[in-house]
Amino acid sequence: MKKIFALLLMVVMSVTLLAGCGTDPIQADLENFLNVEMKQVNADYTKITEEVGKWEAYEDDAQILSSINDTLLPLVESSLTALKDINPETEEVKAIKDKYVKVMDTYKVAFETLAEGCETQEDATINAGSEKLEEAVGLLDEYNKALETIAAEYDLEVEY
Repeated sequence: MKKIFALLLMVVMSVTLLAGCGTDPIQADLENFLNVEMKQVNADYTKITEEVGKWEAYEDDAQILSSINDTLLPLVESSLTALKDINPETEEVKAIKDKYVKVMDTYKVAFETLAEGCETQEDATINAGSEKLEEAVGLLDEYNKALETIAAEYDLEVEY
């Protein structure tokens, strides 16, 4: 009787353990990436967009330069630092993360170039910074599309 009970207990435990292992590793990694690891980065990006939105009200380049140096570049650096600490377990999520790193690297170059343009008042430098900023927005669109595609594959919703 003890042997039958022990066998039955092992079968039940095995089924329970197997049922708990049913989560897809990519889905779990993506959920962790989106809901835990990217929280600070997403909060920083919200602040970046809010700060850039203030530029329309600025009356001179000194205000934009101050915005870039005092707010935007520190936020981008904070995001890049946080991204370095994120280590996805799956190649699919690593690819998504790498796309976002590229977005932030491009924003950094754009803001640095715009800051230089504000200091030198060279139209070519300002235009180059503006073009780099547009490139960053385009890369962000690519990131969002890739994120939405992988999220749809794993029945996850992406909220912006």
